[in-house]
Parts: sequence; structure tokens; C-alpha cells
Amino acid sequence: MDTHNPFQSLLQQVFRLPAMPLDATERHPPVWAAVLGGAGLGLVWGIAARLWMRLITTTPEFSIPGTAGILIITTVFGAWAGLAFVARRRGWRGWGHYVPRSLAVIFFVPFGIAGGLPLMLTVLVATLGITRRAVVGLWVLAGLVMLVAVGTDIVIPTIVTVSAPAGAIALTGWKWSIRRRHGALWLLTVDIWLERIGRAILLLLAAVGLWTVASGIMADKPVLLGLVAIFFYLLLLYPLFLALRVGLKPKASAASREATQLDSSAKE
Repeated sequence: MDTHNPFQSLLQQVFRLPAMPLDATERHPPVWAAVLGGAGLGLVWGIAARLWMRLITTTPEFSIPGTAGILIITTVFGAWAGLAFVARRRGWRGWGHYVPRSLAVIFFVPFGIAGGLPLMLTVLVATLGITRRAVVGLWVLAGLVMLVAVGTDIVIPTIVTVSAPAGAIALTGWKWSIRRRHGALWLLTVDIWLERIGRAILLLLAAVGLWTVASGIMADKPVLLGLVAIFFYLLLLYPLFLALRVGLKPKASAASREATQLDSSAKE
């Protein structure tokens, strides 16, 4: 008896995506298909996000310039994410590898324009916490805190504006110091725990961003409608994480790529 469930299979594929190797050298997908596909998915995401905004707002109002701006931002980001994906999958090297990745990350920042700042920061900080070393995430966090404090009217607590760069500097100093000392097991143990704590801080901040949006929705909406809106918000965040991961995840080593290819061949 066939117990195959198409919906269950789809869910399994969707949740396997974060573990999918990005740097396996393959001839597919074609560049044009990846770029157009990414742009199309970005456009669809922008439309879905605009509809979600209509769902949560207490004063529904669509403006043509605002809608066009959102769709342009999401489409351009999707195109760059598609190019970064194909650059990694086809094994491009040098500037052909790093420029598309960098542009994908750069063109994600405009997601934070106007009311999108909590969404942009939540996804960016969460992706950094999952894909990058803690020292990189803390430096990016410090830069974002300074940028928000200087470039917007959002009031950030003094302790945050001070502790973010201080933490990044302290962790950088620690990393530099342990490189000069070899063979001390306790140093490696401390370093592992500092790495875990740094990543945990980034993920905790992402959770705070998610909580901020969720609590704002629940304050303005009936319970059932609020829960539906939060569920769709989570659905919007997931594809952004997958796309941003393409730009942020470090390049796999040659040995790691070889192991991945051997593993794929064995499964086939």
C-alpha cells in the first residue's frame, strides 16, 4: 500500500534546504534560470509581504509608489541571490564568487526601509548567528547599531550602543591572543564556549526582534487574527533566511566539497 504523502515530502524538502550544500561544483542550474527564478521568487515574496501588511495594518492604505518600491527591492534582491546561488553551485572563483554574494547581502539591507527594519534585523542577525563565526556577527551587529542610532530616529539604549562594539572588540582581542598561544587545552575550551555564547546572543536578539513584531500584532488584533498574522510572518521570514544564507555562509573547503560530492554519488 502506498503511504506516500506529497505534502509531507514537500515539507521534508523545504526543511532540508538549510542543510543543502551550496558549494558543490555542478554545471546546473543555468545562470539565466537562476537569476530569473530568483527575481521571480523575490517578486512573489514582495506581493505576499504587501498582502501581509494589509492584514496587520489598522489603517489599510496602498500607495502605488510604496508598493512599487517594495516589489523593486524584493525583485532585485531575489535576482542577486539567484546569481550568488548559481555562482556557488557552479564553482565560480575569485570575484565571480564573492561579488554576487556581497551584492546579495548589500541589497538585503533596503528591506529595513521604513517599517521593515525589525524584519531585516531579525533575519540578518539570525542568519549571522547560524552561518558565521560569532566575531563576524558581533562586528556586523555593532555596525548596524551605530547605523540605526545615527541614521534613524529610533532610540537605542546606551548600554546596547556601548556593549555591541565593546563585545566585538573584546572577542576579536581574544581570538588574536589565542592564536599566539598553542597547545593550551583550556584556551580551546574557553574559545568554544565564547563562540557558543556569541552565537546565542545573536539568536536571542533575533528572537527579541520576532517577539517585538508579534507583541505589536497581538496588541492591535483579535487573538485568532493576530496568531494567523504571526504565522504568516514566520512564513515570510523563512525564505529570506534561505536566500541570505547563500550570501553569508562561508565558502566550503575543497575537502568538504569533495566529501559532499562523494556522499551524493553514494546515495545515487
